[in-house]
Amino acid sequence: MNPSTEVTTRTVRAEDGATARVRFHRRPRDPSAPVLVCMPAMGTRAVSYTPLAEGLVRAGFQVVLGELRGQGTSSVRVRRGVRYGYHEMVAYDYPALFRAVAAAFPGAPRFLLGHSLGGQLGALYLSQEPHMAAGAVLVGAPSCHYRGWPFPQSLGMLAGFRLAAAFSSAYGYFPGRRIGVLGDDSAQVLRDMATQVRTGRYRVPSSPVDFEPSLAGLDLPVLAVTVKGDAMAPPAGVRGLSDKLTSARVTHWELVLGEGVPGSRHYGWIRDHASLVDRVRTFVDLV
Repeated sequence: MNPSTEVTTRTVRAEDGATARVRFHRRPRDPSAPVLVCMPAMGTRAVSYTPLAEGLVRAGFQVVLGELRGQGTSSVRVRRGVRYGYHEMVAYDYPALFRAVAAAFPGAPRFLLGHSLGGQLGALYLSQEPHMAAGAVLVGAPSCHYRGWPFPQSLGMLAGFRLAAAFSSAYGYFPGRRIGVLGDDSAQVLRDMATQVRTGRYRVPSSPVDFEPSLAGLDLPVLAVTVKGDAMAPPAGVRGLSDKLTSARVTHWELVLGEGVPGSRHYGWIRDHASLVDRVRTFVDLV
């Protein structure tokens, strides 16, 4: 651990009572250093982003590793009868986290660093409360509209999510760990995602809000990162989300990982992060 950094864990409580244990990486000697609020991909625990957090700290950032509902340290346990979707995460979890970050780092600018679903939900949240961040970094964060994938993968996306949503509704939740696809998650999350896959719009069953107008009005600097070779977030999919941000100052950048990086490109950058950290440093310094 960097000796100039203090790592603490705090319980963040959402308005509906859900909690998560969240790690705060502070720089006591530089309390005004920018804060990156890292939000994970679907079915991914916050602790998985520890190598990235350490790299960001070495680059002079303060970091908060947030948790998606139902994952990791979340008090919400995924099982039959537990119901939550995009609405609960955007309306309760993100606001509670960002307010806790604002209280913990009162003199520091805050930025979202959202990966995949964490970036999508973060964009939805900031479209409602843009004053809570100075900008956003969206890494491998696509609109899940099936047309963002090349044929025939696009048809596979459409059919696959429709099937997953129907199966989850019948089973009571999505048993991702059992079937080896992502992690366990609420059936409502799968229904929301399947709707967005089909329609391309962030008007989902769990939420009364049509996010499309507020996404178009979001006036923040945004760095949209495509990871080369990432089949889970192809360039057209990433642009599908960033193109909704018509009032934002969007910069597109392609991250190229090393040849020996193991596993999926969608997650490999978490460890092979040096060039991303440098690019984020440049982006934040220019804001």
